[in-house]
Amino acid sequence: MAIMTVPVLLLTALASATATTLPTKTQSVRVVYEEPKRAENAAAAVWMTQEHILEDAADMLSMLKLPKLLTLRAETCGESNAWYDPETHVLTFCYELVGDFIRMAEKSGHYELTPDQAVTGPFLFIVLHETAHAVFHILAVPLLGQEEDAADQLAVLTATHLGGDFAERMLRAAAFMYDHDSKTRKPGEEDFADVHGLDRQRFYNVLCLAWGADPKLYSFAKDLGKLPDERAEWCSDEFQQVQYAVRVLIRQHVDEKEIDRVRTKFAHSKFARSKLAR
Repeated sequence: MAIMTVPVLLLTALASATATTLPTKTQSVRVVYEEPKRAENAAAAVWMTQEHILEDAADMLSMLKLPKLLTLRAETCGESNAWYDPETHVLTFCYELVGDFIRMAEKSGHYELTPDQAVTGPFLFIVLHETAHAVFHILAVPLLGQEEDAADQLAVLTATHLGGDFAERMLRAAAFMYDHDSKTRKPGEEDFADVHGLDRQRFYNVLCLAWGADPKLYSFAKDLGKLPDERAEWCSDEFQQVQYAVRVLIRQHVDEKEIDRVRTKFAHSKFARSKLAR
């Protein structure tokens, strides 16, 4: 995966393009790339289509057995965001968000991520987070506490089930994303009142669940994230609590054979195998 500048001819082609709907191997998820409406979104649109990021995300979600068709859609939104629409079952991912990830990747060296991993990892984590909202809604999963926290928890758990270097890179990148976001601006009253937790809290929650899943594989939680010992002591319990809830409420809607196939496929992906040169 290469992060690139976009030639003028390509910008022109994108400006005149129509929305592209692509078939996927799974009948439960479809992929749509809308034409970018602004020139500044072109680089993100090119990166997404060239890397087939939505197609890979759809393949990752093929493990789900849902009664509704999900659509993964990339488009210009006018803001850096992603969301799930419960009326249409569309998961929207804004080109502006990917553009932010591309710029953010320049600062990922401390987390020992390649620039491409620093874009792909946060994006795939956001896909899992938004898909968690879809799962909660479609399956009418009962929740205690904030749904946004539960979506992060399910995203982390799903990543750990994919296992190996692929999961390690994704959760390392997710931690980098929340760490970076928490340092770029000071939270205000709107942040304290928001349904989302503070980025710094979400950062430590990802670290804790990863550490609780496998302290050896996710050693970055302590080495880079500086997860406090007082929190780390209980992270295994936190992870097991999430794992139990998913086993009782959601696991019956997951195809075990598909998990094995997806795990094998992504274990051999460039995202999992790439290491930052030192």
